[in-house]
Amino acid sequence: MKKELLICFFTSLISIANAQQNKNDVLSWVDPFIGTGGHGHTFPGATTPFGMIQLSPDQNTKSGDWDWCSGYHYSSKTIMGFSHNHLSGTGWADLGDILVMPTVGQVKMVPGSEDKPETGYRSTFTHDKETAAPGYYSVMLDSYGIKAELTASPRVGFHKYTFPKTDEANIIIDPTNKIFGNIYHTLVSVEGNNKIKGYCYSNGWGGKRFAYFVMEFSKPFKSYGVYAEGKIKDNEKIALAKDAKAFVRFATEDQESIEVKVSLSPVSTENAQENFDTEAKNVDFAKAKETAQKTWRDLIGRFQVTGGTDSQRKIFYTGVYHTFIAPNLYMDVNGDYVAAQENMNTKWFTNYSTYSYWDGFRATHPLLTIMDQKHTKEFANSLISRYTDRKDHMPIWELCGYDNFCMLGYHSASVIWDAISKGVPGIDAEKAFAAMKDASLTDKMSSSDGGGGLNDYIKLGYTPSENGASVSATLEYSYDDWCIQQLAEKLGKKNEAEVYKKRSMNFLNTFNKENNHFWPRQKDGKFLADFTLNDWKKLQPHWVSGNIWAYDFFVPHQIDEMMNLYGGKKGFEEKLDKTFTENLKMEGEQHVDISGFIGSLGFGDEPGHHVPYLYNYAGSPYKTQKMVKYIRDNMYAAKPDGIVNNEDCGQMSAWYIFSSLGFYPVTPGKPVYAIGAPQFPKASLQLENGKTFTVISDKISDKNIYVQKMFLNGKEYKSWELNHSDIMNGGELRFVMGSKPVK
Repeated sequence: MKKELLICFFTSLISIANAQQNKNDVLSWVDPFIGTGGHGHTFPGATTPFGMIQLSPDQNTKSGDWDWCSGYHYSSKTIMGFSHNHLSGTGWADLGDILVMPTVGQVKMVPGSEDKPETGYRSTFTHDKETAAPGYYSVMLDSYGIKAELTASPRVGFHKYTFPKTDEANIIIDPTNKIFGNIYHTLVSVEGNNKIKGYCYSNGWGGKRFAYFVMEFSKPFKSYGVYAEGKIKDNEKIALAKDAKAFVRFATEDQESIEVKVSLSPVSTENAQENFDTEAKNVDFAKAKETAQKTWRDLIGRFQVTGGTDSQRKIFYTGVYHTFIAPNLYMDVNGDYVAAQENMNTKWFTNYSTYSYWDGFRATHPLLTIMDQKHTKEFANSLISRYTDRKDHMPIWELCGYDNFCMLGYHSASVIWDAISKGVPGIDAEKAFAAMKDASLTDKMSSSDGGGGLNDYIKLGYTPSENGASVSATLEYSYDDWCIQQLAEKLGKKNEAEVYKKRSMNFLNTFNKENNHFWPRQKDGKFLADFTLNDWKKLQPHWVSGNIWAYDFFVPHQIDEMMNLYGGKKGFEEKLDKTFTENLKMEGEQHVDISGFIGSLGFGDEPGHHVPYLYNYAGSPYKTQKMVKYIRDNMYAAKPDGIVNNEDCGQMSAWYIFSSLGFYPVTPGKPVYAIGAPQFPKASLQLENGKTFTVISDKISDKNIYVQKMFLNGKEYKSWELNHSDIMNGGELRFVMGSKPVK
């Protein structure tokens, strides 16, 4: 009995030690399933920071399944396979290139349906046999008794499939898989006894594009075949059709693993092979996983927080992970890439795409100017090159090098100016200005709402209501024009600076003094008067995503002027109070993409993200502190539906990260941050320059949520704005917290 007790005691000690070791690994605090439920639209699969590959399970890929924009939703009970690229948290979708699916038994070449998976190669699964971590994903495919494991390098997806004993172990290769996209044709070609190559040519949110692939197996297959025009063709090696696919078969021992390596290229099969040889030759699954996870561990480990609850730390570190998924590498190792549907080559920058910067200019990219200036430079140069190299225009929302015109504005100007204003090296300011100016003169029709109206905006000083989303457009253009004005002034371009200074004040031309709102205005100069604030159906065409109450505060570049419109600081504070406390009484359908309501403000969509911090400028920072804590506690959770709306390529996460640290970039392009309320007793940022910036929060607790005093490097700090240079120089910002607001 004593011996058994001793064994149990030592077993318990080992378990406790292992649990503690796991907690000490920063990756254990990341949960990629956060955001895969609700309307978060994230994916759980394996990727590397800003990589081309996002290897993840697909379940539904039809355009009617809005909550499957990433290919995966936590509510599904089946998996149809694993494809190699996915969007993280967006409100629309494409990608899902080159799906691979292991099966056992009869070869089936169509996926089947969620309710009848046995009609195809689809498999059932359960979440208790599913695991996800940065750089790694695994799941048991219950229909076949196969354990699937995934990892990635920047351009290569690594699969590991552990089979039962069988003479009918199959791997299906389906290039026709596409998330919301359309297929023109696909090609598959069996090469020897362990390799397949081919491509898919498709059209979707990322435009008309090719996805070339090279695939190698760790074991020779014993037989193979292709599928075309609805028919299986055993022992044939090549198929070219709208539905061309391939399959290979093996005999396996029990628990035998077969590894598959798949490289992609947007340019050619030869480039896919070169990408393969560079990143996957002589690299097995274990080594690839080790490298991917070390990359994530080193990156995420540069954010260090102590204290707080387990849930708060999970949300924080998962937010860091989500923030570093996009933009995505879109270039082969030899410098080939695609921009505006043309093959290009360059050596002067590394090309990236997936620019969701209608969302990310607000907080994602400002966070990267602090923590990843190396990639910030590449993102800016990629954008600038669309004008200088491709002889096109900088995009509104770019995917796979293609501008899908989603949303409004020319927020590339914000992303680039924010980087330049904060001293990110390696960006040619003259080239940047030329590209930004061109973007501000190029009228593009928004694909999401019919908006645009830039020519009218330049002519009239506002976007008229005859154009879609006219109020949102006027306000966003005005802010972007301010960014261009700032760069013009920096470069000594006085005439251009004056032009854009005037344009940056155009928000004044859409303010209706009669009802105290920015309001749709017709070409004849008259404000619309035929609808009320309770009629959402009539309101919706004049704003995009963020509702009227968010856009009433979207003048981040002229906050003093905005406050004057509302009667000065007192009137402005009252306007904020009313917005946060007065619930909507809407008639008609609510816009599906606005959620997370606090009173009238929908925090779940990005135009309202800076609004809680505006109390600082009204002279009531304690209200910012209270509201920031409320949002952290109520709009985020450590569970699959723990993001209140689309994660949007890091923006929802970046808000949480900044707001946990205690400051936020209310005006991207100004090298200052509005002070908020920290969440953790201690948080440290390890910067690329080797310095560390630390935030200490003395006496912080659930009750002590208000800032009493602040000290920067030991000296009392009395400003409600923190300078970017104070962060980059390293040092310590100390908050003293208390239970009573300091008014």
